Amino acid sequence: MGLPASCLVGLAAACALALPAIAQVPAAGGAFTPLPATSSPLPEANDTRLPGVDPRQCGTSRHAAICAFGRWTDFATMNVTLKSPEFEGTYVMEKPISGEAHTTYREQWPHGRRGGEILFVSDTAFAYRSREPIADNQTILDEMMTAPGMVTQLAAILLDRGVRLAPAEVTAKPMAVAARSDTQFVRTESPAVTTLYAPPWRLSGTIHAAATGKATFVLRFTFRPVEASGRVIAGKSETIELSGTATYGNTRPRMPDSFDLVGWKLVKDGASLPSVATLAEARFAVGAR
Repeated sequence: MGLPASCLVGLAAACALALPAIAQVPAAGGAFTPLPATSSPLPEANDTRLPGVDPRQCGTSRHAAICAFGRWTDFATMNVTLKSPEFEGTYVMEKPISGEAHTTYREQWPHGRRGGEILFVSDTAFAYRSREPIADNQTILDEMMTAPGMVTQLAAILLDRGVRLAPAEVTAKPMAVAARSDTQFVRTESPAVTTLYAPPWRLSGTIHAAATGKATFVLRFTFRPVEASGRVIAGKSETIELSGTATYGNTRPRMPDSFDLVGWKLVKDGASLPSVATLAEARFAVGAR
């Protein structure tokens, strides 16, 4: 995840600089799972939903949370910078057809910074490098992938809500991005954490198509933060800015064999493997073709 080391397990409110609306519930054994329907009730002001529908959960009802299911969520690459008053993080995610997802992140806040890069070599193996030591191979994916996954999901959800056209229909002329809701949560999630952005929320910004075929966007998102229990924090709102580029359609078949892995660590099935110099060597080492 992309926050100080003390926040790696919880992303609690005290550490939520970049992702201030996080709601999560610990599971048995200390792990974290997406917010269940049995969590704490929402404030009374939000009890006007239809009976039986938990507005924090994804669904097709207009009373359910807005999740990453739209046409803008199926991006080939996304490069997004998130800014809040005391935090800035830049995340790049590339998703080749082969499934070899490649992700980088760079983050800084008043008292520190983090950075890293990870590449999925197969379904069971990955290579990574990081600014900070990571002692446990079992937690690497959560520590390195949670923030990039959540931020790129959020940008894609907001684009899907705020842009009336499909990605291929965006023109070189800047277009306004706008959306709002007084009733629906925005929800992003990873295997470790669920993030909720509470209504009423407002979205504004612009988007245009660059000469390279990338959609270039600037988004301003204002929302109410949510406690770890799943309850909305009354009387408080927060604003973050997301800017960057995204591409759709022309997905890279696979990462090149020559991809430089000097200085990276290679892991398969939770076990460290000897270092390799290129992705071709990594594929051979883990039995990937």
